[in-house]
Amino acid sequence: MKNYLRKSLVLLLALMMTAMSVISVAASQATSFTYTLDDEQKYVRTQDAYLPDRTITNLGLVNPNDILFDDNNNMYIADTGNKRIVIYNIDSEKVVKILDDATVKKQNPAFPGFSSPKGLFRSHDGDLYVADAEAMAVYRFSANLVFKKKYAKPTAVIFADTNYKPTKVAVDTGNNLYVVSEGVYAGIIQMAETGEFLGYFASNKTKLTPQQRFLKLIYNKEQQKNSELLNTTPPPFENIYVDKDGTAYSVSTGDGTDMLKKHSTKGTNMYTGDVISTQSMTDVTTDSDGIIYTSDKEGYITAYTTAGELIFQLGAKVDNVSISGLFQNLTTIAIDNKNNIWTADGETSYLQSFRPTEYANTIFKALKEYENGEYTEALGDWNYVLRLNQMSVLAHNGVAKAYYNNEEYKKAMKDYEIAGNREGYSLAFWEVRNKIIQKYIGPFLVAVVCLILLKLVVGLIDKKKRIKRFRRKMVQRILRLPIIGEIGYAFRCARHPIERYYEIRVGRHGSVISATIIYIIFFAVYMWYQTGKGFIYQYTDVEDMDIGAIVVGFFAILILFIICNFLVTSITDGDGTLKQVYMIPAYGLMPLMFAMIATIVCSYGLTYNESFILTVIMVIGTVWTIATIFNGLSTIHDYDFSGTVLSLIITFIFMLISAIVVLIIIILSDQLFSFITTVGKEIIRNVTGQA
Repeated sequence: MKNYLRKSLVLLLALMMTAMSVISVAASQATSFTYTLDDEQKYVRTQDAYLPDRTITNLGLVNPNDILFDDNNNMYIADTGNKRIVIYNIDSEKVVKILDDATVKKQNPAFPGFSSPKGLFRSHDGDLYVADAEAMAVYRFSANLVFKKKYAKPTAVIFADTNYKPTKVAVDTGNNLYVVSEGVYAGIIQMAETGEFLGYFASNKTKLTPQQRFLKLIYNKEQQKNSELLNTTPPPFENIYVDKDGTAYSVSTGDGTDMLKKHSTKGTNMYTGDVISTQSMTDVTTDSDGIIYTSDKEGYITAYTTAGELIFQLGAKVDNVSISGLFQNLTTIAIDNKNNIWTADGETSYLQSFRPTEYANTIFKALKEYENGEYTEALGDWNYVLRLNQMSVLAHNGVAKAYYNNEEYKKAMKDYEIAGNREGYSLAFWEVRNKIIQKYIGPFLVAVVCLILLKLVVGLIDKKKRIKRFRRKMVQRILRLPIIGEIGYAFRCARHPIERYYEIRVGRHGSVISATIIYIIFFAVYMWYQTGKGFIYQYTDVEDMDIGAIVVGFFAILILFIICNFLVTSITDGDGTLKQVYMIPAYGLMPLMFAMIATIVCSYGLTYNESFILTVIMVIGTVWTIATIFNGLSTIHDYDFSGTVLSLIITFIFMLISAIVVLIIIILSDQLFSFITTVGKEIIRNVTGQA
């Protein structure tokens, strides 16, 4: 009987093990997509960077507003709704200690008590700081969690009228406090360890819109004060964090490209460029490698490099449901000792962790290797990331930087171009260009000297100027050709506009056909200018352009100008005919046309630092063309300077009115067509009886 039972038990265990071996273990799945930026700074979906891991709902939290970790993986939770601080060890999954009025006063009866603890911070010496908004104080506890000090409202005269309701707090290596307070728009309050008010560490600036600037010009002080459109209150700071090196980070609520800041010791923003961020960020923190993480009350978690480059973004907002990895009100974010992300939902009052995937870990590893100067290792990891996601802009930037530091500049240029990084491309191109110049400067100078010598020899041989006369004769013969000669006449107009336009006025030169050809050539050059510049200066992709609209717009404006100017000058005693008015702009376009061609050519050989050269070329070409056309109109219509200016002003006003009238006609025509179509359908339906 015993043997029978033993055999049965063994058989049962074997069957259980067999069944367990074929049952798949459910892995954590992403409940939201992960996004990164493409080369046009638009969000695109990428591989999952983090997966939801642990969800903690059994701590009895109510409206948790802040969390942080110590070196032992103890999580400090600002349990705002319960007026307490909960210390929870995520490894043992046990509550280590609870700081509330009863437990704190037991060790130090002088403790005033919690009212609304919303912000937490542990200093470099282990002291815990708690920002309590309703108590209007910051509380300081020792490393063993004994109450030490209360930081009440500073007594400085300059601070007397300032609201003091601390919601967040951070402390630097010198034990100076940085306090974010409700209703304080002047900036982040800075206090010494003694509680003395030191001033505002950092402040946000208001950026006026064009409409606000205009209103400020026309409104008096009373109107400016009462106007809602002129509300110039700066975005409020939402949170402050100081890392182990003493560098401060802040997040603000609002719309802008500086809502995430990395501060210098003077409080200025170290990020000089735009930083992509959300509009309602709630918290900011960093991990041991300097990667920056922010949370947003809309449920978004965003990771940045130390330089403020967006790595990826995940998460989302849900309403009235509880889904692991999604949030109703994401209030805070922290990183544990294993680089897992921990968050808290202030609405559902649960804690949620995320573990990084291989994709995220490889990116972090490559970033760290690059920061440490291990460029070869970083290159290998970035190439691995590209195998996972071929269009990762971050990876292409990483590869390009690694190539650049390994002095492989041509390869760096290729990846910088894919990543859309024009500044990096410019740096790599400068190195490549420098090598080309060093290689060919000698042969180039020799060629120049040879050409100079050849010219001198020809001059000595051709003492009777036969070659020069023959060259001039051939040029004149070409210019006598009907169309080519008239097109070439445009070059002479650019050099001597008054004399040459007078010849057009009296009918000696110029034709409608040649002017039309010049317009077509100019438009072709303009389109080339819009789409054909070098990568550094080419910001518009052909696929993003509405070619049809550009063609119609260009020629519509041209025709509208010609017709309006002719009509205006006919009324104001101008002498020019419609044919002459049509030809004048064409024969004045050569300087701008060649400026665009020169800009296109030079854009392939200049770096960012030399962009002023292209600006100068375009300014010269534009001013030259405007001056030439102005002189042409003045000559054709026999106006003085003031008369020409007045006619042009009236012309542009007439063009604007005409455009508005045409727009109104188009809108009314669409409405009329829609009305007729509706009536027609109704008649057909009534006659035929069909719906």
